[in-house]
Amino acid sequence: MKKITLSILFACFLNSTCFAQVTLGNTILEKTVVASNLSIPWDMEYGADGWIWFTELAGNIKRMNPDTYEVQQVFSINDVVLFGFSVGLHSIVLHPDFNNTPYLYVHYTYSTTTSKIVRYEYDAANNTLINPVIILGSIPAGVSHNGSRMVILGDKLFISLGDTYSTPTVAQSLTSINGKVLRMNLDGSIPDDNPITGSYIWSFGHRNPQGLCYGNGKFYSSEHGTGANDEINIIQENRNYGWPTVEGVCSTAAEITFCTAQNVVEPIYSWSPSIAPAGISLYQSDAIPEWNNSLLVAVLKNKQLLQLKLSDDGSQVVQQNIIVTNTYGRLRDVLVIPDGRVFICTSNKDYAGTPGATDDRIIEIKNQALGVNQFSDNQKMSVYPVPSDGILYVDSALKTGFISIRNAEGNQVYAAGYTDKVDVSAFSSGIYYLQLLDEHKTIVETKKILIK
Repeated sequence: MKKITLSILFACFLNSTCFAQVTLGNTILEKTVVASNLSIPWDMEYGADGWIWFTELAGNIKRMNPDTYEVQQVFSINDVVLFGFSVGLHSIVLHPDFNNTPYLYVHYTYSTTTSKIVRYEYDAANNTLINPVIILGSIPAGVSHNGSRMVILGDKLFISLGDTYSTPTVAQSLTSINGKVLRMNLDGSIPDDNPITGSYIWSFGHRNPQGLCYGNGKFYSSEHGTGANDEINIIQENRNYGWPTVEGVCSTAAEITFCTAQNVVEPIYSWSPSIAPAGISLYQSDAIPEWNNSLLVAVLKNKQLLQLKLSDDGSQVVQQNIIVTNTYGRLRDVLVIPDGRVFICTSNKDYAGTPGATDDRIIEIKNQALGVNQFSDNQKMSVYPVPSDGILYVDSALKTGFISIRNAEGNQVYAAGYTDKVDVSAFSSGIYYLQLLDEHKTIVETKKILIK
């Protein structure tokens, strides 16, 4: 397996702002600490409102402006119970149409034996959360192995849950929701088309899946093994992932027998000894071309950010590259936003971390060629009217090249040669990113646009 050689240059200034440069093929990555003095951020989610929302273990819900890096305290959940190995407030997910349906969902422990999924409504006028509704309560919890990550796909919510540490056999039990990936309607009811009638279970046989993301028409998950066999899986409906009988691929005689009999899915990638993979995100952007169609993996134990280059169809890992190692400490999550920038967060104040003076932190990674700020007023192009519900007019000194538009999830919804008029009348309402590219398809400038 090939590995890309990285050269790193660090620079620090008198104001204590530090960045590192990484040469990655033909791209220079710039890494900058953009938020400090946080307390165990667990999950980050990009919203259609253009902000990065994140949770902190003790119950805080915050959001950060990815252009100005302003961090706002939005809400503090008062019934979060902290215990065990970094157990508390974990995952967060926002409704895809957040601007019109301002719901967000969080998963947290409210006793030493139970957790729940709660939906809140965002009160934008007062920048707070209101109207909590329990979507799923009384989820068995343990001192570790609670998962969790959530993804909303269409009108369904998916969540990964662990085996609660002390009860690994529940992962194989179809009467327990632990050690599973669950699928539910956004009101918490069980979908009629789930694989097991009357059950939330989508897949089973999981130990502690701490990463979940969707792309290439697939659900990808990262999962903690024991001392070995940490995994990257593609989650499939009504399939068994083996735990606790099978770790990693089906290799021993007993495992092969079980895998054949129980329809077990093997991981597409694994690590031995264990590295503790946490949050994952799928990179699908030309902003960092070397990363296009790759899984990015935040790693706790080995304190790394990994790039797993995928095959064209997304079904296999063809190459691993280490992007960050032993630089910021334990990494809990990684987030890709639509303009191609990447944000990672640390988990150094948890039970196993060694916090520094400014921990915990959020770090931005971007292509240095994109400039200090693609969104600055030193414009090469203007786009109007914004908001728009019909035609966007583009005025740029660069009259050649290409125009690309991506939605809030980072998916390309428009691509064409340069034009001064773009029809967006068929687009759904929300935040989009219009990118001006040169003749080599290098991003020259990005404009955030709102479509009504």
